[in-house]
Amino acid sequence: MSDAIQAREYQESRIEDEPILGPVLAMPDGRIQPLTWMERLMVRLHLTNAKTLEARYFKPVSA
Repeated sequence: MSDAIQAREYQESRIEDEPILGPVLAMPDGRIQPLTWMERLMVRLHLTNAKTLEARYFKPVSA
């Protein structure tokens, strides 16, 4: 194997329109992602959802 980097591929969320009940988003890998004031406002106005925020904060793991 040459200079290949092993990275975890993004898998679409299984959140399925779950409400965000606080100022943080629990990521599938166990991280807790604090949401900004603007993100919380956008969630409240139904301009974004948990699935979109999870995709935004996805961090691939490199070897």
